[in-house]
Amino acid sequence: MNKNSEILKLYTDKGFLLDRERLDFFSELGIENTQIIIKEFIDLDIKERLITKNVFEKYSKKFKNIKPNKEYSENKNSVVKILSSPNFLSGKIEINDFVKYFRSRYESIKKILEMRDFDNLSSIRRIGSMNGVWTIVAMVSSKRITKNKNLLIEVEDLTGTSIVLVNKENSKLFKEARNLMLDDIVAFKVSGSIKILFANNIIYPDSNLKEEKYSNFDEYVAFSGDFHVGSKMFLEKNVLKFINWLNGNIGDERQKEIALKIRYLFLLGDNIEGVGQYPGQENFLEIKNCREQYKKFKELLEKIRKDIQIIVCPGQHDAVWIGEPQPIPSGKWMSGLSEIENLSLVPNPSLVEIDGGFKILMYHGTSINQFIDNNFEIRTNYGHKHPTKVIKEILKRRHFSPTHGLVDYVPCKDKDSLVIDVVPDIIATANQHRAEIDCYNNILMISSSCWQSITPFEEKIGNVPEPCRVPLFNLKTREIKIIDFSGGENNEIKWDESENLTCKLENKNG
Repeated sequence: MNKNSEILKLYTDKGFLLDRERLDFFSELGIENTQIIIKEFIDLDIKERLITKNVFEKYSKKFKNIKPNKEYSENKNSVVKILSSPNFLSGKIEINDFVKYFRSRYESIKKILEMRDFDNLSSIRRIGSMNGVWTIVAMVSSKRITKNKNLLIEVEDLTGTSIVLVNKENSKLFKEARNLMLDDIVAFKVSGSIKILFANNIIYPDSNLKEEKYSNFDEYVAFSGDFHVGSKMFLEKNVLKFINWLNGNIGDERQKEIALKIRYLFLLGDNIEGVGQYPGQENFLEIKNCREQYKKFKELLEKIRKDIQIIVCPGQHDAVWIGEPQPIPSGKWMSGLSEIENLSLVPNPSLVEIDGGFKILMYHGTSINQFIDNNFEIRTNYGHKHPTKVIKEILKRRHFSPTHGLVDYVPCKDKDSLVIDVVPDIIATANQHRAEIDCYNNILMISSSCWQSITPFEEKIGNVPEPCRVPLFNLKTREIKIIDFSGGENNEIKWDESENLTCKLENKNG
């Protein structure tokens, strides 16, 4: 008699019936646990004779100490779909490829803006010398403050150029215009003639979802990145603690329960420390070869239980072209990383869909530092402390790196792959080594932490990392938690029950 038949007989002998889904579930629990549950049903004198998921959950508090013989997911078909990734050019890249790249960007973002159905939408050339009220979609070529403290913005579209003046007396609009970056593509509502246009409003392409998405499955997604394997500052013990928790081996009962519900792990680049990233880097390397660094990274990922789907993109420290978009690193460097069955390697950036139809936009975040340096409000008010402030600006612009030269970039075939043409449910970034979660227009913004202690570069730019923190997102309830694997002074495992997002997790075994 096989296990399913044996379990079914245990229930029918006691007058109960099982639906197929519960039969599979009890099979995973094992014979011993199933006998305990049947005894509880009899002692409770329950009225239900057909045991379904709803019936079981009705009395589930009685079985909270019962654990499966192996990890069990009620969704056995966890899949990862790559919806979009860069279409890289092959062969020599020429000047005309860059021209096509910028033209494609302009036309893509213009199409997004034109969905607003603006009044008096016009090209710059059609405005002519007659005064009027217009809406133009244009790229910012330059901007400067006049002697009268007004802001002059030179703009262009595919038909011509003009000057847009923003009056300092309109303080709200002036503040908005001051944060415009070079090569931003926005809509200007203006009055005047082609000689000079006076700004009345500035409209970004922006990102917006009508509603938040929910899944039918009680599952979690974990977000991490910036392992920097190979660095002397790599926090390997903390990573092993994280993996041990993922496998359900440490934590209190509630933490273990959540750990076993994690079905997806997104790793957002800088998986290794790399070599030759900056002068003198060899002095801070524990492993001085990229292949060996990836070998170590692979060994860590192989310890994670196999029902978790791992999605990995590169960052600027990985063994690949530092410009954006970034392809998947070559197999000659990655020491068989692609052979891990539950792992998907994707370019940077990439749009990924998981169960429940959640679209997750992965981006390592190379341009975040440049956004901070070039956006007046972020630079003066937030600095590196709040990476989601930058993610919001990226979503407003529908582009990861609007300014030419902000990051090195590679023209792709047919389109600018740094344009956000599909609005995601979740946008996940790394790079800043700080875990933070926020929401913008129903889009969840997640910045992941790191597994590296503070580096000399971070000290130089004033960025204080918060390592070993892992954001978790429940697909069914949209509950959010950040679990902290940084350790502590005592051996107690702590779970923060307050409204504070951060949960301390400390391993009794050190």
